[in-house]
Amino acid sequence: MRGAVTGSAAVHLGAVGVLVILQARAPMLMVGPDAIQVALLENPTLGVPAAAPPVRTEVKTPDLDREEGTGVKVTPAKPRPKPREAPAPERPADPTVPTLSSAPLGRGLSGDVAVDAANFEFGYYLLLLRNRVAANWTPPSGGAGGGQPIRAVVFFRVGRDGTLQDVRLESPSPADFFDRSALRAVAISDPMPPLPEGFTGASLGVHFGFDYTAP
Repeated sequence: MRGAVTGSAAVHLGAVGVLVILQARAPMLMVGPDAIQVALLENPTLGVPAAAPPVRTEVKTPDLDREEGTGVKVTPAKPRPKPREAPAPERPADPTVPTLSSAPLGRGLSGDVAVDAANFEFGYYLLLLRNRVAANWTPPSGGAGGGQPIRAVVFFRVGRDGTLQDVRLESPSPADFFDRSALRAVAISDPMPPLPEGFTGASLGVHFGFDYTAP
């Protein structure tokens, strides 16, 4: 009986040893986590900068007025007002253009008057000046000019109170004694009537033209 048990144990031990040897030779399989498949998609724009979004421009549409029976009426845009132009500077009077035209003053003399003030509107005052000078003028002796018309221009300045200043021969004639008679007529006319109250200048420059034809 004891020998049978011993033999059975020996058989079991031998079987266990065979199993151990076989297990050592068999490859070991390690169970790992499930594999994950990753699909790589080809990106054609990789490395290329993205295009800028298009710029939207606003288009102004005209105001629409709807009228019955005529559809839609387009209201035109109002024109912009033109900028105002600066007024042209006032030009001084041209002393060569008479302000008071030539008129006969008697004894072969004619006279015209021009002033330096632009737009001098006091014609009556110029008549006073001309009449006073003509009254103080004396015809030259000896037939000045030989029967031909001669002309001289005398300049003088009238102050606010009528006093004369800067009397001089501005344009001489061919006859010296005629020029002296013109200067004398102006000099003895001092003072002239006071300047008009409506004239704002401190003085008035006058160009008096003497035209003479010997009778």
